[in-house]
Amino acid sequence: MLILFYNKGFKSINRFLAGFLFFSSLYLLESFTFFYAVSKNWVAFFTNTHAFFYLIGPFSFFYVRGMLRDDSHLDKKDWIHFLPFIAFFIGYVPYMFSSWNYKLMVADNIQSETWDMAKFHLNFIIPHKLDQALNVLQIYFYSASLWYLIWKYKRSSTNRIYNVPQYKLIRNWLFIFTLIITIITLNFTVAMANMWIYDDKSVFLQKASLALLFASFVYVGMNMIVMIFPHIMYGLPIEVKESMFANHFQETQKLNDEVPAHINVGNSEAKDSIEKKELPLLFSTDYIEKIELAINEIIKNENYLETDFKLSNISSISGLPPHHLTYYFNTILELSFSDWRNKLRIEYAIQLLKDGQSNHLTLEAISTKIGFSSQSTFIRAFKLQTGKTPSEYIKSLMV
Repeated sequence: MLILFYNKGFKSINRFLAGFLFFSSLYLLESFTFFYAVSKNWVAFFTNTHAFFYLIGPFSFFYVRGMLRDDSHLDKKDWIHFLPFIAFFIGYVPYMFSSWNYKLMVADNIQSETWDMAKFHLNFIIPHKLDQALNVLQIYFYSASLWYLIWKYKRSSTNRIYNVPQYKLIRNWLFIFTLIITIITLNFTVAMANMWIYDDKSVFLQKASLALLFASFVYVGMNMIVMIFPHIMYGLPIEVKESMFANHFQETQKLNDEVPAHINVGNSEAKDSIEKKELPLLFSTDYIEKIELAINEIIKNENYLETDFKLSNISSISGLPPHHLTYYFNTILELSFSDWRNKLRIEYAIQLLKDGQSNHLTLEAISTKIGFSSQSTFIRAFKLQTGKTPSEYIKSLMV
C-alpha cells in the first residue's frame, strides 16, 4: 500500500511489485503463525490465505517483464499463470466456508507435534502433498524465468543507455531482486525438505529455524530497498528521439496562448534540452504533457507570486509526486525549481516596470508583490537574470 501511495500510480508496473511484496509477506506471516503462534484463532484465520502463495511467482514475473518492456499490460496467454491459484482457490472454497469449529480443529492439528494436514482433505482439487510439491516447482519455475528475462533483455538492448544512472540503478535492482528470489527458492527448498523428512514439528523447527529466520530478514530487506531507493519505481529510462517529441511540443505550445505573453512556460526549453542531449528519459511524452499542463495552469493562475510558494504547492494542486516534479525541472528543463520560480517572478517584475509601476510603487513593494521575502533577494535575482539592478533597468527604460 505504501508503494502504491508513494508512487502515485506513475508506473502501473509497480502494482505487480506491490502485489509481490504483499503476497510474499502474507505467506511469510502465515508460515510463522503455523509454526510459532499460540492462538488457535490466528492459525485458523491464516489457513484461509494459503491460495495466495500461487500469486507470488506470477506477480514477480509480471513485474520484471513489465520493467524490462516498459509495459504493464498483460498478454492474452498470461491467464495461464493464474491457473494454479484459480485451481487451488476453487478447491479450497468448501473449507473456507466451513464452520469455525472445524477450522479450530484443523488449527489444533497444525499446532500439534504430528501436524498431519493430509488427513483433512482441505482441498478437493489439489491434495496437500501435491500442493507442497507444486509450491516448490512453481517457485523454481519463476526463479528461472526471471533470470531468462534479464538475460534476454541484456542481449537485445543497446549500449545507448548503459551509462545513464537510472539504468544502472534498475539493472542492479532487478539483478538483486532476482537473486533474492533465487536465494528464497533455495531456502524454501531446505524448509520443505525438512518438512517432508521430519514428522515431528519440534524436530522440524530445530532443523529449519535458521532458514525461516533468514527468509524473514530477506523479505524485510527487499521492502527496505524499495523505500530507501524510491527511484526504483521510475523504471528503466526511455530512449528519446527528437521525432518522438516533435508532435508533442507542437500540441503543448498552443497552451502559451492562454498564458501572459511575457511568460515563458518552458515548453521550448524542454524541447531544446532534449534535442541537445538526446539522453534517455524516465517519463513518457504523455506524462511530460501531464506535468506541463499542471505547470501551465500554475503559471496562468500566477500561484508563483505567492511568498511561500514551494514545489510542494505544485504537488498539492496537481496531485503529482514532488520527486516527479523535481526530476522534470532538474533533468528535462535543466533548471532547479527555485530558479524556475525566480525567473517567472522577474519576468513579471519586468512587465510591471515596463508598465510604469515604479512611478508609484517602491522596489520593496514590487519585491513583495511578486513573492520575494526581501528587497535584497529581489535585487540579487533581478541582476542575475538581466545583468542589471532594478534601478539600472528603470533608467534604461527612460533612455
